[in-house]
Amino acid sequence: AKVWSTASGECRRTLDAGRGPVSAASFSLDGSLVLTAYVDGTAKVWNTESGECLRVMEGHCNVIAFSPDGALVLTSTAAGTAVLWSVDSGENLRTLEGHTAPLVTASFPAGGSMVLATCHDCTAKLWGEASGECIMTFEGHTLAVTSAEMSPDGERVVTASFDRTAKVWSAESGEC
Repeated sequence: AKVWSTASGECRRTLDAGRGPVSAASFSLDGSLVLTAYVDGTAKVWNTESGECLRVMEGHCNVIAFSPDGALVLTSTAAGTAVLWSVDSGENLRTLEGHTAPLVTASFPAGGSMVLATCHDCTAKLWGEASGECIMTFEGHTLAVTSAEMSPDGERVVTASFDRTAKVWSAESGEC
């Protein structure tokens, strides 16, 4: 993975893990960290300025995301589980289960107190970040759900799907 300057277009840092192809990369909200995922099933947290690898997480790397405060990272498996990791310790804190196919996207809406994920199983799910419990499943698409976003007030979730529809859901009841 490479970190580029938007001002000059020059490569500022190469993050070379030597582990094969990089499948995804993401900045922490403050830009101080980069999370990379590799096709070999690992994910790494890097210091953006020094290029130092700070953490290695094994076994989950299809979808990756930072929490808004940069304290947690989410990684996922091809089986549809997601794992929340501590950036500081590298510890596996919680496993989020319930999807039955690979995740497509994941994010931390509501200031990071929840995890919202979309999946090839035609659903989106909302989990409590602290508990790891599924709060709501949004069902009604007929093909993979490719995107989901929570409204700023936390009352609605919009999903988009390969079934050529977008749906607006109640975050409280799960009704469309």
